[in-house]
Amino acid sequence: MYQEASNTNLLMLLHTAVYPFIAALIVSFVAGKLLRASSYLGYLGGFIVGLSLIHSGLSFPPNQAIDYYAVTIVIGIISLLCISKLKVPAITNSALFLLSGLSFFFLLNPVLKHAGFITSLSWAAASSLIVVCYYLLSPKTQKSYQYETRSLGNFLSPIGLMIVAGSAAPVVSIGGSLLIGQLLGAFAAAMLGYVIVSYLTKHTQHNVYIPALLILGGLITQSHILADIPLHVMLMLSASLFVTPLILLFTNKISHIVVSQVVISGIISAFSLWLIWPESSLY
Repeated sequence: MYQEASNTNLLMLLHTAVYPFIAALIVSFVAGKLLRASSYLGYLGGFIVGLSLIHSGLSFPPNQAIDYYAVTIVIGIISLLCISKLKVPAITNSALFLLSGLSFFFLLNPVLKHAGFITSLSWAAASSLIVVCYYLLSPKTQKSYQYETRSLGNFLSPIGLMIVAGSAAPVVSIGGSLLIGQLLGAFAAAMLGYVIVSYLTKHTQHNVYIPALLILGGLITQSHILADIPLHVMLMLSASLFVTPLILLFTNKISHIVVSQVVISGIISAFSLWLIWPESSLY
């Protein structure tokens, strides 16, 4: 019995962290060598590996809400390409709002279908607005270090998203859905692999966090819609996304920014765990 439990835990660890991390390392390196600006495909590849291992019923065309993360990745890549090509801010922001809204609609509509089209559209619009707000706050995270060939400052947004995902994973796993919690862990592991390779190979590109933001936003939103995490907990997790961009308004010191993100995300995670911890386990 204990041996079976140990094997199950090991398999879960491999699927949630190890395999996505290794896949992200490999894909980031290969993609960066083939096309310098495409190393971000590493974390997308790592997440896809984790998704396929954790969600064994993954299918395309999608049948369930979780299946639509494959569509989200495609929309994220399209969004990144649009942002890099469009030069007029109003058009760029509108395109990002529409594309991210489409992504969230696909992720949420299968669950909210019974509540009606307007409800699904409202959730998608609200989630998309958060993405656009993050994008508008983010330029400083890229401009501050754009002349440094090797600096973690070039990866502050991915690092921030990685920390948020890692801190949210236990909250969602315990309070709502082990599946979504594992996907958050896989996302964090894939982001770590991407950051390591891109830092060592000096492959940087602006706005590479856009696809990641759509994935993480989808997971956090689904934690409430699909996994019944309380709305106020979901909002706290969403608010933690903005720690890195906001701290950057006051300081450029990388250590201060990363530590602030870790501390605040940790506090939110601990408080959220206290709020959602099953009462039956306390007795």
